[in-house]
Amino acid sequence: MEFRGKKIAILGERDGVPAHTIEQAIENLGAEVVYATTQCFV
Repeated sequence: MEFRGKKIAILGERDGVPAHTIEQAIENLGAEVVYATTQCFV
């Protein structure tokens, strides 16, 4: 899948993968992160 030039919204999880980690990976693929948050889904 091609991420270059795409706009991405990220929902991370506190006990899983936080948004910051996903954001770093996505930005390295050339996408623009427009929203990133880490939530606790209990």
